[in-house]
Amino acid sequence: MKMKFNWGFGIAVSFILFAVAIFVMVFISVSTKVDLVTDDYYEKELKYQQHIELVKSTSALEQNIGVDVTASNIVLKYPNLGPTASYSGTVLFFRPSDQRGDYQKSVSIDSLYSQTFSTEMMEQGFWRAKIYWSVDKKEYYSELTIIIQ
Repeated sequence: MKMKFNWGFGIAVSFILFAVAIFVMVFISVSTKVDLVTDDYYEKELKYQQHIELVKSTSALEQNIGVDVTASNIVLKYPNLGPTASYSGTVLFFRPSDQRGDYQKSVSIDSLYSQTFSTEMMEQGFWRAKIYWSVDKKEYYSELTIIIQ
């Protein structure tokens, strides 16, 4: 005996398949992990003009921060702004693909105006170094791209 399907059955199957597809999409979108650059992004967006001023003051320098990446170290080279200059600030190593690896250190330079960080605990791949630093109360901001191999 042959079973006949009428148009009502076809509409019901279409609605059921549509509902299943919607539930699958909702499940996928809820279970997908999304790493924000920062949790307080709204407050930082409101203070973006201050960030623009920091970038302008940094671009006015004759020399910017340099970076050397070796197998075991990252060396940040700060510009020499005078022998009596007092350097301070923070360095944030930011991994766009996974925020669990992000970490922050204080600026602490040696006599050669450089700072060394070990790459031992850092995963291979793409990193950004966001450096908020100041010299004698004049603030600067630099952002460097780092690839660890």
